[in-house]
Amino acid sequence: MKTTHFKNGRIFTSTADGTLHDSLVIAGDKVVFVGTASDATSHSPSEVVDLEGKVVLPGIIDAHSHLMLLGGSLTKVDCLGKSIPQIQAAIKERYESDSNASTVLGCQFQYDAIVELPHKKYLDEVCPDKPCIIDNSSLHSVWLNSAAMSAMGITNDTPNPKGGEFVRDEAGELTGYFRETAVVDYVWPWVAAQTSLAQRESMLGRVFDAYLATGVTGAVDLATVPDDLAALEAYAAHHGRLPIRIACHWLIRPNGTDESRAAQVLEAAAHRDRLSHLAPWLSVAGIKIISDGVVDSCTAFLRDPYPNGETPGPIWPGDELQKVITLADSLDLQVACHAIGDAAVDQALDAFEAAIEANGPRERRRHRIEHLELVGADAIPRLARLGVVASMQPVHADPVKVVNWDAQLAHGCRCDRKFPWKEFEDANADVAFGSDAPTAPYHPLPNLYTATTRLSAINPSLPDPVDERTKSLAKLCVSLETAVRYYTAGGAYSMRADKEIGTLEPGKSADFAVLAIDPFDGRLDSLRKAQKGVAETWVAGQKVWTKGA
Repeated sequence: MKTTHFKNGRIFTSTADGTLHDSLVIAGDKVVFVGTASDATSHSPSEVVDLEGKVVLPGIIDAHSHLMLLGGSLTKVDCLGKSIPQIQAAIKERYESDSNASTVLGCQFQYDAIVELPHKKYLDEVCPDKPCIIDNSSLHSVWLNSAAMSAMGITNDTPNPKGGEFVRDEAGELTGYFRETAVVDYVWPWVAAQTSLAQRESMLGRVFDAYLATGVTGAVDLATVPDDLAALEAYAAHHGRLPIRIACHWLIRPNGTDESRAAQVLEAAAHRDRLSHLAPWLSVAGIKIISDGVVDSCTAFLRDPYPNGETPGPIWPGDELQKVITLADSLDLQVACHAIGDAAVDQALDAFEAAIEANGPRERRRHRIEHLELVGADAIPRLARLGVVASMQPVHADPVKVVNWDAQLAHGCRCDRKFPWKEFEDANADVAFGSDAPTAPYHPLPNLYTATTRLSAINPSLPDPVDERTKSLAKLCVSLETAVRYYTAGGAYSMRADKEIGTLEPGKSADFAVLAIDPFDGRLDSLRKAQKGVAETWVAGQKVWTKGA
């Protein structure tokens, strides 16, 4: 067995001890030692690698991702920050330059950038005869042209789905703006049907390459559907295994009956059991429930009305949510519940508590709430007490992305506690960080920059805040050491994989990233640029990515 000593490094283990160690020794696919160079020699290494002062982090785990959507987004027209005329120009350029394509797909439009609500007329002008679909940056709404709606068979007479809306004008005509389950139940399946299995495998390959280039060695796929799982299985079959560890959460849709919703949960359990031989590289860990919308489109479920008077309810009625979660819990499936608004968080915690009471105590439940952007102060200690993992994505608090978030709440007092990561740390809650890609960039180190500063990694040229109210949000930041732990050890814990990955300790898998830029040197500029410093990524003791290779 080959034993390698990495010396002269700054090795962060993500354990409670925040010490930066000098040496790391791996044997085969496992870590066998972390400490000083003098002690490392006792392991009789067959190879010595001089890190020359580089930083080593445990393999980063993206605890909230959408793999297939991310793979597709890498080739879509990027509409981030663009106005309607700018989006029209970008769509027209793609339409004219790729005339053989059957569709024109875009992503990342933002409400504050387009000013008015999306309307089909703007896309019809530049893409008149083939479907054009642009995802909102949240993935909770889409903007379509007339050809896309026609291809999907959606007319003015099509009823709104449960928990969603085909937005219409005052005359009852479709505007081309779809929200929530109208996206999940109509747009996503239609786009998937236009994509072959081979194309989906290719999309996954792009995702895995992109992740390895950023130091990511594991991810949680939230809202897995049959086509996604088929592509993951095919990729594993063709390559022997996946290149990083993937835990899937099967999407449960709210429509139907108690029996049909229960059948979806049982299907997830069947996939978990069927694919157990592919673990730890591919597993079905549990289910995903989308219980509310997003603040940006006034669809998040809040305790108090929006300033415009709107009071949107949850996507899932509370009794139906409890039944599904209780069943999943009884089958030892992890439940990941999307809950952005404070009322949605309350509803999710009620359901988790009911499931625990119904099914009795059990180790390693590790249910999760995703996002937790607006949370009642009383809900955080309750979440910690119930052992629910807080799965959060600091990139959503990037100043570039919160402009519309703040505007929808009229810059009121609720904005003063948005994304309260430090409160979860103070409550000793279990926390996992992720990207929510492709709703936001998948790069992990810029996420750490925002988590520790509340400054923009998406647009570093933005000036630092000068008003005291915005500056006071820094009290909700966490330290860099804590943020790294949430993105490594926290992610592993959320996957029930903390005994194998997440920290650099003897006996754990040798998954790590080597950085040529030191984020721990105390300079904000270093942390902001650290993503560019990823030099190598190792998985299970093998170097799987090298910068420039």
